[in-house]
Amino acid sequence: MSAAATAAGYLYASGRLRGRNAREGEHAQEPEQKKPAKRRELKVAVYEPQPPAPAPVQRPKPAPKIEYRTRRWKPE
Repeated sequence: MSAAATAAGYLYASGRLRGRNAREGEHAQEPEQKKPAKRRELKVAVYEPQPPAPAPVQRPKPAPKIEYRTRRWKPE
């Protein structure tokens, strides 16, 4: 790791800590009063139900065709 990268890391961390301490100091004097978040009304689209697809016709699978080969070898 280079010295520049190390220095950049320290500066980044120190800036974050300084900002955090400043924010906590400001809010420490005032009690937190949050308003409840308003919920947006959900809009839901309703589709008409589709009729069920017709069942595919069940056909029996064709039996595999077995072919036998005879070797034709002739002695030379």
